[in-house]
Amino acid sequence: MPKLDPCDTDSLAEQIQRALPDVKVVKSFVTQEQETVINPKAIGDGEHTMFVASDHADAKHATTDLLKAYGWTDVLDLGGLVTARGMEMYAHMHGAIGLALGLGNHFGVKIVR
Repeated sequence: MPKLDPCDTDSLAEQIQRALPDVKVVKSFVTQEQETVINPKAIGDGEHTMFVASDHADAKHATTDLLKAYGWTDVLDLGGLVTARGMEMYAHMHGAIGLALGLGNHFGVKIVR
């Protein structure tokens, strides 16, 4: 399993935002495998959830539009960029699920409301 750094009290997304204060940083795409990001229907007919986080509503809206263009129908806005910490820490769970399913098995996560 990878070691996360930073963890709990910061995120890479927040670090990028601090380093580039004029840039509108959005955290998304990182909770899915690359193939699924651009083709959500490749797994489970696209019935899974993509997350977005940012301190900039217009940047989140643009990212959500891009996700919808890729075919995403369930995009969950997690809020401000501080919530990127959860997405980055999810890497451990994603890796564990992938190992449990075996190499070559693709999967997605669906938030059931």
